Amino acid sequence: MGLSETILAAMIGAMATVSAAVFQLVHAWRSRKVDTRPKKGTTLRSALAVLALMVASAAGGFLFSEFLKQRNAEDMRAMRDELKELRAFIAEGRAQAAGDAAGAQAAAGVMPIAMEGVEDTVESIAYVPACRRTDAATACAEADAQRIALCGTVPSYARVDRIELFAQPDAVQNPWESHQAAFEQDLGGARFTGKSFEYAQANDLKAVCVNFMQWSSEHPHIARILVQYGFGDAPKPAEQPVEGAQSDGHAPAVIAADGRPAIPSAASLATPVSTR
Repeated sequence: MGLSETILAAMIGAMATVSAAVFQLVHAWRSRKVDTRPKKGTTLRSALAVLALMVASAAGGFLFSEFLKQRNAEDMRAMRDELKELRAFIAEGRAQAAGDAAGAQAAAGVMPIAMEGVEDTVESIAYVPACRRTDAATACAEADAQRIALCGTVPSYARVDRIELFAQPDAVQNPWESHQAAFEQDLGGARFTGKSFEYAQANDLKAVCVNFMQWSSEHPHIARILVQYGFGDAPKPAEQPVEGAQSDGHAPAVIAADGRPAIPSAASLATPVSTR
């Protein structure tokens, strides 16, 4: 019931005292006679009996209190042992966490070396509808071209190695390899123009973009860029193909534009899709 040792001892002593008093009353009532003269030695025996019961009650309460004290001491000893084990376990966990953090920092420190030679690609695809003038009888000219920018998002610390350009008319699902293009190449009413450019994005990212224009009134165009990037030291610059010539299989590496082109609106940007 959660009683303290002092209360238990007092209760034991009180019950012993009440028991002794009741015993004396019962004994006196049974031995009562008509002669009310006190007998010699009765009072002394009663006092001795009560004193003996009180001493026995006090001894019992003391022994019970010592028993509870011993049990509490054992409980405290067991609790201390558990706390020591828990403290040792926590210290071991902290040491292991510190070792893991040190290993992670060491791995982060050598990240550029570990990523040396690692390459990846990101692509961007846009559908550009056919050009329509207010005068339906007149076809669009290059001055009426619709202009968009295709952008691929890469890590800001990545090295852009190559940009491959593709364009094909309509929504015919032909292999992209057969529709590879180059900057300023006439694609039948469409063309990739200018040079590639970059701009920073949030969260350590950057966008690599290429301008595309489409003025064909006969059919839409599907434009695609494939940005290949890596990490580590930049590779040796490759020879640039002559403008307007067909690419041998790869578009030129990224060259920063002389003047930063105007960043297109969000509606004209195609959503990049990462590929492995």
